[in-house]
Amino acid sequence: MDIFTIGHSNYTVERLIDMLRHYHINCVVDIRGTPYSKYNIQFNKETIKETLIKEGFLYIYMAKELAAKRINKESYNSKGYSDFEKVVDEEDFKKGIKRLKLGCEKGYNIALLGAMQDPLRCHRSILVGRALRKAGFNVKHILDDYSLASQENLEENILDKYFSDRGQVTMEALIGNEKTEQDMIEEGYRLANKEIGYRIENLKD
Repeated sequence: MDIFTIGHSNYTVERLIDMLRHYHINCVVDIRGTPYSKYNIQFNKETIKETLIKEGFLYIYMAKELAAKRINKESYNSKGYSDFEKVVDEEDFKKGIKRLKLGCEKGYNIALLGAMQDPLRCHRSILVGRALRKAGFNVKHILDDYSLASQENLEENILDKYFSDRGQVTMEALIGNEKTEQDMIEEGYRLANKEIGYRIENLKD
C-alpha cells in the first residue's frame, strides 16, 4: 500500500501541483499543526485548500490526528514538546493512521503535506512515516528534484547525520558495548524528534 509525502517549503503553488501530478496524487492530507506562514501565504490552510480543490484534488486537514504539535498535550515531555514514541499510542493518532489506510483502500493516491522540504527535518517522516511503515505502508517521500526516498533511505540519512563516525573503531566497540545499527537508528529518530519539537513549539500561531 503506497503513500506519499511532500513538503511545500517555499515552492510556488504551480510547482507543488506539478510535483503532485507527477506521481498521480489525487488526495492531499494536510498534517501541519500550524498551517500558516508569514512568508509563504500561498500555503495558508484556507488558500491551499481552495487552490487544490479547484485543481481537482481532494483536500483533507488532519492535524488533530497527525500533527507534531498536539492539541491535548498528553504526549508532551518535560522539555516542552511531544514525544513521538508516545504520540503513536494516542487514540487520535491511531485513528488517523486508520483513516489513511481506508483512503488508500478506497483507491485514493494520497500525499501527506508538511512544511519542510527535507523530510528528515519534518514530522511527516520522523513521526508519521515511521508509524506508517510499521503499519504496512510503503512510504515514498517526494524530494525537491522530483525523486523519491523511502523510509529506509531516510534511516540511512539519519545514520549519516547523527552517527557519521559509526565506522570508526571506538572504545565501546573494543569492550563490547558498541551500539547496533538499530540502536543508532532509534536514537537518531529521538534526536530528530527533539529538533523538530523545539522548532515547532517555538512557531507563532
